[in-house]
Amino acid sequence: MQNIVVPTDFSFISYNALDFAKKIAKKTDGTIYLIHVMEPIVGRYSSIGEFREDDLDDVYNAKLTEKIGNELKALKQAHANRFYEIQTKVLIGDPFKEIKDFINFIDPDLVIMGAKGYTDAAEFFLGSLTDKVVRSISCPVISVKGKVEENEFKNIVYATDLEEENVHILNTLKELQSLFDSKLHIVKINTHKNFRNDIDTMVELRFLADKYQLKNFTLNCYSHEDEEYGVIYFADDRQADLIAMGIHEKSGFRRLISGGSLLDEVTDHTFRPILTHRFQSEKE
Repeated sequence: MQNIVVPTDFSFISYNALDFAKKIAKKTDGTIYLIHVMEPIVGRYSSIGEFREDDLDDVYNAKLTEKIGNELKALKQAHANRFYEIQTKVLIGDPFKEIKDFINFIDPDLVIMGAKGYTDAAEFFLGSLTDKVVRSISCPVISVKGKVEENEFKNIVYATDLEEENVHILNTLKELQSLFDSKLHIVKINTHKNFRNDIDTMVELRFLADKYQLKNFTLNCYSHEDEEYGVIYFADDRQADLIAMGIHEKSGFRRLISGGSLLDEVTDHTFRPILTHRFQSEKE
């Protein structure tokens, strides 16, 4: 995990993401790419709906870009450490597109972003920026809400449906285990609508552990009527510091019967960081 991208909007949640990135980069002598996307002003509409360009827009955009660049430099200086490097970049345009393009260009080992749940009608319909990024890049993403303390990260829960491709996310989890001396708890949530008997499930989980040569782990079946709360309650039981889940496209993203993705539901109802990795379908 040498290269880590951290988008920031200068909020306390994005600072939590940066702090988390520092913990990892410090252990790997890595590089943190701290980026901010500025949406430029391009013309205005008059009171009668007529679009008008304003020559002052370019001046305003240039000054704002300079201001944001200075704020990023100050943030870099405040978090500087000899064990890792921080590079800053101001991007201009649509936040989702610019972050996605930057990630695809850098091809980082990890992206860490502040997570914002659906707190109002606009976010409910449009989805959060973090959610859009998670669903569009083939790179592990950790969504952070609260501050991750230095002595945490000892227990990781990986919720698998035993149908997804596991190689990428398990390789990432093995790296995190190595860095933080973590214990990995692999769990299959059994629901009435998606039931497998425990014996068959444990055989498949054991095969998974053997295939990827896992160490310091537990294998678990956990029954709950709701998959979302099954993941959360199991994580509570294991005092997990991180929940990991895969996203994949076969006939679409994995969905709950009630609508929305399992990832969305878990993210909205837990304070823990969530690690996700999107698996590409053969058509992509």
